[in-house]
Amino acid sequence: MRILGIDPGYATIGFGLIEGERAQYRMVTYGAITTPAGLPLSKRLYQIDRDMEELIGQLKPCLLYTSD
Repeated sequence: MRILGIDPGYATIGFGLIEGERAQYRMVTYGAITTPAGLPLSKRLYQIDRDMEELIGQLKPCLLYTSD
């Protein structure tokens, strides 16, 4: 199973991908998506959306949903 954790924000969005099977997990990759200072919020959100779509396409995490 591949799990993508996301630390939300609008200037810097952190992420980490772990892979696990039978209670054994390992870090695959981590990083951040950043948006330029001074960019209007609507353009930041648009850039975050594009970058997240690309990241999810590359990393291919399992799709899990929570009701939190």
